[in-house]
Amino acid sequence: MSASPPPSPSQHASVHAYASNGLEILQAASDAAQAIQNHHPLQNAAAEAVAQSHVVGVPIAPAPELPPGQLQQQQQQQHHLVAGPGGVMRDPTINPKLTRLRRACDMCSMRKVKCDDSNMPCRPCRELGVDCTFNRETKRRGPPNKHAEAAKAAKRARIESAVAPPGFPSSPSPQNAAKTLMTISTDGVLDAEAIAPMPVLELLVDDFFTYIHPLAPFPHEPTFRQSFANREDRTRPEFLGLLASMIGTLVASFPRSAREHLKAQHSSHLFPKAIVMIEKCRDIALLTRGSRWVLKQPKTLDDAATSYFLGLASGYILQWNASRHFMAETLTLLRELGFSRPKHPGELPTFGNDNFAPDPMPFNQVKDQIGKRIFWCLLLGVRSFSQLGASHTDIVIAPSTPSLPYPAYPENVDDICVLANEIIHQAEGSVTLLTGFRFGIDIYTTMNGVVSLELAYGMSTLPWADQRLLLRDGLLAAKSIIDNLPPELQLGAPGDESNPLAAMDEPDLQYVPPVWPNTQPSHDVRNIIKTQPMRRRQLQYEIQKANIFVSQLATRSYFVELYFNLRDVHLSEQQQTLEVEGPSEEEKAIQDADDKEILEFMSAEREIIVQNLLTVLGSISQRNLEPNGGSLINKIRQVASTLLNDAPERKGPFAIKSEEALSQLLEILVKLESTGPVGETRAPDPLQMTAEDEEEELRHWADLREYQLRFAANGGFAGDM
Repeated sequence: MSASPPPSPSQHASVHAYASNGLEILQAASDAAQAIQNHHPLQNAAAEAVAQSHVVGVPIAPAPELPPGQLQQQQQQQHHLVAGPGGVMRDPTINPKLTRLRRACDMCSMRKVKCDDSNMPCRPCRELGVDCTFNRETKRRGPPNKHAEAAKAAKRARIESAVAPPGFPSSPSPQNAAKTLMTISTDGVLDAEAIAPMPVLELLVDDFFTYIHPLAPFPHEPTFRQSFANREDRTRPEFLGLLASMIGTLVASFPRSAREHLKAQHSSHLFPKAIVMIEKCRDIALLTRGSRWVLKQPKTLDDAATSYFLGLASGYILQWNASRHFMAETLTLLRELGFSRPKHPGELPTFGNDNFAPDPMPFNQVKDQIGKRIFWCLLLGVRSFSQLGASHTDIVIAPSTPSLPYPAYPENVDDICVLANEIIHQAEGSVTLLTGFRFGIDIYTTMNGVVSLELAYGMSTLPWADQRLLLRDGLLAAKSIIDNLPPELQLGAPGDESNPLAAMDEPDLQYVPPVWPNTQPSHDVRNIIKTQPMRRRQLQYEIQKANIFVSQLATRSYFVELYFNLRDVHLSEQQQTLEVEGPSEEEKAIQDADDKEILEFMSAEREIIVQNLLTVLGSISQRNLEPNGGSLINKIRQVASTLLNDAPERKGPFAIKSEEALSQLLEILVKLESTGPVGETRAPDPLQMTAEDEEEELRHWADLREYQLRFAANGGFAGDM
């Protein structure tokens, strides 16, 4: 076959005219490449351009006349033309991959999915229930136009200055995060959809208040939901930062929930791996603050809550330096907002006054209750982290004193009963979501004596006789707390005595993987808790119950281990003293009697902790353990590893028999801490969650469940020993 002659100058002019619209530039380039091999379709391109000129008003040079044979051939080809964008007729045989030139809608472009433009709105947008828009700015090929870029920069500055409140910075920091996140936003203004599409965000907010809020009861749910519905993420940067920090904490604690929501909405690319989304949420929260945030006045409780959640999420993924920074920042903000020396003797700190208002404002009960909840949650977090060995030496909350007391406990009422001007007290004996939270405060404040001594002089300044009494009294106080729990928060609640696995295996309360596009089955836990509020409350009680018993175990283990460590120090010092001068026989007899009694008590307690750990673990279902895995798993692992790795002479008979069980438990729990990058051999991109990673994660949870079933079937581990 002979080669086709090159296109004539008139054909080149036709190509230039065809591309003058600008929207057809890619098609023109493709057709020109085709015309080098076949010059006949070029005449068709010219004919199309003439037709389009009537639409866009662009004058097109007429195509040259064709010989009769070619004219007849062109007329035959026009029977095969198809309608393209703007009514232009195209021949699909010419580069058929480019027969559709209309760009994807904003949502499909952001989600990187195929946009079905056969109808408006497109099919993906109809399925998501979102607006199908074409508002995003089109990208121009070639070097940037300096005049256009200057105009865009001026527009962005106007938008930022309009959105930022007085005293709020308009220059975001860090710059790398700003550049990335601004490209996510479709209209140039950062909002909630930089985190995830709104349908997914609504599900994530529901999950936060279902699973995380029972243990960290802030922000105020009715107020937050109203602000969320009003899209205050577009007008209040601190609200967007709070939202981002809440989602980051949810993902760090319950990554499978967020991933399944996104998969169900065909947005799994937004969640390649948990740590990626956690850091993305953190970047958004920091971006809303900007580089001059420390100078912002006034700070708000939303700012304090944001800092706390950023610190909590960082702790869950073992980024201790970041966690300490944000926790210390939370304490600083609370001191700014009201946790400071009371104005009058005998008063307790409050958070309901607005010290920056030009006129005296009424006392705000919502602010006061949320401020108290954040303070106590921060105190519990610092105590818990210290038990895990991550002591926050730069976060010092001094012991409560008459001149500088702690705030009062938050009221034992649900959020709906807390109004700005009053608190509606619930019936006597009501078990609210604050009931379990207040018991958590009771558990960790049993450490007050030890913490006070450590901060003031150090435990070593106290005689050994006083040290062991202090530790024994703290342990007894921690043990007695669960005796006062209401039935709803007891492990032996009605219906559980005969079979502790009844609730665990309840068939009508399970997390069902997404079955999109079909409707989720009726026994999916999320459907049930939406239609039956009491079932949601029962689930939240179970979460609080798990936290109470695991926290109590961790605190008891803390006292016991501290006792044995300090006793070893005392024995070493005593041995050195005896070499110099020995005590009197009477004094030695008294010391030995007291020491023997407390030693026996602490040794017996170690055995009980082993039994209780295994019993508690066998009584907590996966659906109640997994949502707060970031908190509970760390505590369980710490207790198990302490018991397993202790000196052989300290272990009792039951602890020795349980070593294999504890070792298996520890191995499973370590595998479950998998929010970080995967191994280099797992995937080309260590930050990408593969199908194998998801399968492995589910297998680890299945291993834990099998472990629970195996040792809880006959009254706990004791039945198998």
